[in-house]
Amino acid sequence: MSRDSTAKEIFLAEEVSSATIADEMVVTIARDGNPLSRFRDDIWDYSATSTAMKTLNFKTKVESFLSGIGTNKFKHGNASCAIKFLKTFAIHWINFVGGCSMSKLNGDLVAMASLICYCADNNIPVNKVFSTPNSIDFLISRGSSDKQVGILLAKIQRFTDTATALGNSWFWEELTPSLEFLYRLKIFRKQFPETGDTFQTLLIPSKIYQCLLKSTIEDLDRFIDKIDAINFIFQMRTLARDKAVSLDRKLEASPLTSKQAARVTFQWNKLILENDRLRVALKELLDAGISKNESWAGIVENFGRWQIRCAIVIAAFTGMRKGELLSIPLNGLKTLSIDNGDIPVVWSSTTKLEDNGVPRFTKWVTSGVVESAFEVARTIANGALSWTDDRSLEYPNEQDIPLFLSVEHGKKGKPHPRFRYAATSFNGGSAFGGLYKDELQISDQDVEEVSWFLYGEDLPNCISVGETWPLTFHQFRRSMAVYAAASGRVSYPVLKAQLKHISMVMTAYYSNSSSRAINILGNGLEVKALRAEWAEAKARAEADDLFHLLENGLPLAGSAGKKLRTQQTKGQLPSFLESRKTTTQAVKNGKIRYRPTLVGGCMSLKPCNKGAGVLASACISCENSVFLPGSKIALEQTKEFYKLELAGVIPKRARQEYEENVRQIDIFLQNLVESVEVS
Repeated sequence: MSRDSTAKEIFLAEEVSSATIADEMVVTIARDGNPLSRFRDDIWDYSATSTAMKTLNFKTKVESFLSGIGTNKFKHGNASCAIKFLKTFAIHWINFVGGCSMSKLNGDLVAMASLICYCADNNIPVNKVFSTPNSIDFLISRGSSDKQVGILLAKIQRFTDTATALGNSWFWEELTPSLEFLYRLKIFRKQFPETGDTFQTLLIPSKIYQCLLKSTIEDLDRFIDKIDAINFIFQMRTLARDKAVSLDRKLEASPLTSKQAARVTFQWNKLILENDRLRVALKELLDAGISKNESWAGIVENFGRWQIRCAIVIAAFTGMRKGELLSIPLNGLKTLSIDNGDIPVVWSSTTKLEDNGVPRFTKWVTSGVVESAFEVARTIANGALSWTDDRSLEYPNEQDIPLFLSVEHGKKGKPHPRFRYAATSFNGGSAFGGLYKDELQISDQDVEEVSWFLYGEDLPNCISVGETWPLTFHQFRRSMAVYAAASGRVSYPVLKAQLKHISMVMTAYYSNSSSRAINILGNGLEVKALRAEWAEAKARAEADDLFHLLENGLPLAGSAGKKLRTQQTKGQLPSFLESRKTTTQAVKNGKIRYRPTLVGGCMSLKPCNKGAGVLASACISCENSVFLPGSKIALEQTKEFYKLELAGVIPKRARQEYEENVRQIDIFLQNLVESVEVS
């Protein structure tokens, strides 16, 4: 019950292992360890762990929903039952999420209380709470606004997802949602979205994606070509600043006063008149498109755009989130030495690897192409450190300085949580369009490609021919996941590690429909280096996965799985499986391969184009599939997914495909069950 952060104020005192929770079970304790609240209490006291809300009043939550029904009509026994079940649900929900904040749990219980009260009022057993579609209508009728309804429905969605995933638990098994309930929930969630835009992050169409990256990389090379002129201009600006503040410079760096700023401008203009090299350098930058004009303001005003270019390349070749990009330190590009050479990695911090959002310093594998992005961003950051305020920073610790230092604020402004100084914000989606209007112009091919990827569903209103593609940083992350999975060269566990996901489910979600995406790793010269890096990483990962598969001794099903285990039993495994080194080379030579899927693995020598990494049904009729214990659960979840989709309005071709998949899963499950029983 101790608290390690404000994001995680509630912990489960003890795990529930029986169907009946004892009334005397301690649910909260004081700082000295003595009980504060027990399960029988209708109000639980969290004052020892919460910084904001101190109590959870279950009775009030139930009564607030009953006020619209009429408490006189509501039977006292049903009310008591509703309160007790709400408390029981709270215990198991906390146990599932592993602790949470008071505000989150309070909101979750409000959503659940509405459904429970509807059941209790209509004499429906409370364990059928997710099998009564009309309870959703009751929740909507009691909502104070569309936004609140959307948030509550999203919470209900998370409850039903949990009940489906934990169907083997005695508590959650009783709450398994019905298809009718899920369908009603899906329909109303479209009417009351949680955040407004219900589309998953868009995939950048292949042509736009390639043209944008090509132009960005070429622009960064153009900046580097002029880096001597840029550094000279920075030196001159620093010199102008030093002359301007020489009479009243402070011992410690401090912002320029208005008088000092005026003197800096005077000294700068004087240098331009007297120094031919400075004038030539300013004209060079204008001609190269690096600055807007031959003035100092024209250079500084453009630096934000150059930082965006750097961020585009790093995001595209790492999959980092925007917050993770802004957390990269000035010395954030490193290399890891392995047997096969050095691998470039980007160091930064993320808050997504811990349930309670604690920042963790970690690394992202990347490509050598990001070196130019780091060189440009470092040049800008070091320049800003030298010319801002009334003195330069002597021998700074680069770990404490953001790579994307705010040029506008320099050493002043609100510091980034990880650094001593302010970082830029990258605000304004229009910045992308201003940089690359031609590359982002939407064509017929782009619309057709996105429509195919979305199974013909309605496109967002912003996607139309001739308009500018609505680019966001998060789209680089989604596009990396999809295109990497579509290439057949990257396994889902590798993607999970690269994207810093806690669960494989999120990785599969990001890569959804990757089988329908174009393989952008073609045969062009511009992707040779990238293809070589993919191949090397794939070979190492697949060699490790194969050895783990052979050593764990688990029963294997599926055509390829049975063959592999039979060869091992008879001592007939290929000689290249004797060591990881020879296996790695065999993978690189195309003799064998293995990539994990949701049901086990795939040993196809060719890239899979069936979407096996996302939905388990693609593996059941494949001669290259390996099924592991637990495959049955994945298949049943896939079957439920198809059934839920079939209950709605979907394109005809998708309906036919889903119906056939359900039929194939039913047939395969019979054989899979028999196989498991025999083994």
